[in-house]
Amino acid sequence: MRINKHRALQGSGRRKRLQFPPKYRYSRSDMIQYVKFTENTVENAQFETPAGSRAFILLSKKVLFFIFMIYAFLFLAVATPFLPQHSKIIYGVGAVICLGVLVRLAIAFQRYFSCGRVRITTHKTGITHAARGTTTEVNGTSIRYLEHNLLGDLVIRGNNADYIFPMILIDKKKRKELMALFADMAPSRTRLIRQIWEFGDAVVMAMILAVHIIQYAIQNFYIPTGSMKDTLIEGDHLFAEKITFGPSVPRMAGMKKPIHLMIPLVSREIQRGDIIIFNPPEDEVEKDYIKRCIAVGGDDFHIKDNAVYINGKKLDEKYTKGFTNYHGFTDKTRIEGPVPKGTVIAMGDNREHSQDSRYFGPVPVSRIKAKAYFLYFNWEQMKDGNFSRFGLIR
Repeated sequence: MRINKHRALQGSGRRKRLQFPPKYRYSRSDMIQYVKFTENTVENAQFETPAGSRAFILLSKKVLFFIFMIYAFLFLAVATPFLPQHSKIIYGVGAVICLGVLVRLAIAFQRYFSCGRVRITTHKTGITHAARGTTTEVNGTSIRYLEHNLLGDLVIRGNNADYIFPMILIDKKKRKELMALFADMAPSRTRLIRQIWEFGDAVVMAMILAVHIIQYAIQNFYIPTGSMKDTLIEGDHLFAEKITFGPSVPRMAGMKKPIHLMIPLVSREIQRGDIIIFNPPEDEVEKDYIKRCIAVGGDDFHIKDNAVYINGKKLDEKYTKGFTNYHGFTDKTRIEGPVPKGTVIAMGDNREHSQDSRYFGPVPVSRIKAKAYFLYFNWEQMKDGNFSRFGLIR
């Protein structure tokens, strides 16, 4: 495909190497890379834009990537742990990036339908350009330079005409192979642009991956209080996994509520004895609590004689510390009796120093985030050489 003739490349009489046109020197924001044709470096190679099913697959991948990026930033806006939910920062960055992806997607479709199948063949004496049934031999001596622009095109600047090869329609590996055939006119500039691009891409993808792992698989927690002594103590660091109870898709823009996912053959319902991490049903909804599940929905729960009774039977709780009673809690009727469906009773193992369901009532299952899994660090104990508590949490 031909485009309008470009201004000729100017050189300096005092320098032997090729120079950029003065109006384009480091000022054209739409140019990624300038390269030159050199007979000593160009090899025989052919590159062709896809057609038919191959083009359909390529464009479908680009559409799916655009959909994924929209989902990813909607997800990050509500699931990133170090920013408030529906963060305007995430929405702003996401909008800019998704707009850029959308523009590239639109360009890919436009190039496919307007250019059709385009093929270039590089050889020692020049470049053969074929498009729309027309084949043109561009002699190497008439090629002033080539431009790789942000639109994803490789523009061949000749003395008599300019030609476009839409690199946006070939895969990344092929693009690298094509550009490697030519001599870069500003390697330091290209290297800087590539490093910035790769760094930004790595940061975004790493953040997306990390937040997905935290939301759906495993998360680190720190124990600041002694409400779970002696099972867990102050200063403990642990991993909690989210597969056993089934991960939840957070409530993103356009969703009425989170979606709970139960993984077949892996996930199960919460059971008595599980150590759970959750947000309490009242007040400090942004604060994570860790307690033990004592009763589940449908159980008949009672505390009497300094012990817990489930369905009329005394619960054997060898893990508890102190007496189990309502001392210091004003309303024991909040949890006495049948446990409502879809909720659990959660209590700390250190019964006399735990703010739990005796205070805030039954915990909705929807507020349970994870199951305590592995204790891996406690600095005070490690200083004393004590590693006996580290391992699976029960």
